[in-house]
Amino acid sequence: MKIISYNILEGMKDDTTANKQVFAAWVRQQDPDILALQETNGFTQESLQALAESYGHPYAILCKEPGYPPAITSKYPIVNVRRVTDNMTHGFVMADIGGYHIISIHLNPHSRAKRMKETEILLHTLATQDDPTKWIIMGDFNSFSPYDSLHYADGQYARLQIQRRVKSPHLQNLNNDRADFSVQSRILESGLVDVSHLMHKDYQSTFPTVRYTGKNSLHHRYDYIFVSKDLKGKVRDQQILRDEFTDQHSDHYPNVFYVPRLEEVPRW
Repeated sequence: MKIISYNILEGMKDDTTANKQVFAAWVRQQDPDILALQETNGFTQESLQALAESYGHPYAILCKEPGYPPAITSKYPIVNVRRVTDNMTHGFVMADIGGYHIISIHLNPHSRAKRMKETEILLHTLATQDDPTKWIIMGDFNSFSPYDSLHYADGQYARLQIQRRVKSPHLQNLNNDRADFSVQSRILESGLVDVSHLMHKDYQSTFPTVRYTGKNSLHHRYDYIFVSKDLKGKVRDQQILRDEFTDQHSDHYPNVFYVPRLEEVPRW
């Protein structure tokens, strides 16, 4: 089963074709079974369903309509849907698809403290579920992993954040004026497995893309896939999708990975 997670930048605004035809063609070419999206701005449940159907996904769910909603589309039925938006900036949507428990999430981009609160909501939600296995949590976490700490050891990111904070006091991403790893550390402490680190020990940035790389741009890994421990030995072939389309149509690169197919679609 092929799964892609992709922050599509404000509703794929850089695809200006009617009905996002270029994006739909790219998804058809990739042919994922499940597509987790972040920043599906401007979509309604109906318009998301129409877009999904154009690339071969007859099922779709949207977390909410205003703001920067996460979403999921799929070749297979999406059931047991739950939308979590209270006390969240963007929220997350969770559902069962093909025997897996799937979450698409987008954490706060501006505040370390707010991200930590949102992470606690996510982890407490997981802790209340009856089945602790077969979980896949993916999306834009806007946070740094302790696995990537060497990438920030030179202090360049912290210095830039301190400079930006002078003009934009709402930017509170540092921890004692240093790069913060507490959100990702908390997730790892919960027992979830970082798939990118599992597959590749080298650093893999997901932001920014070629189009959004400026003169002073630093590269970060904001986008993650986590799985429950039981899937650690079953996930394969994770990579960051870099091609002509993804270089130009968002500020984030998508993640792709594969898991075993657990159940066939029932035929009635």
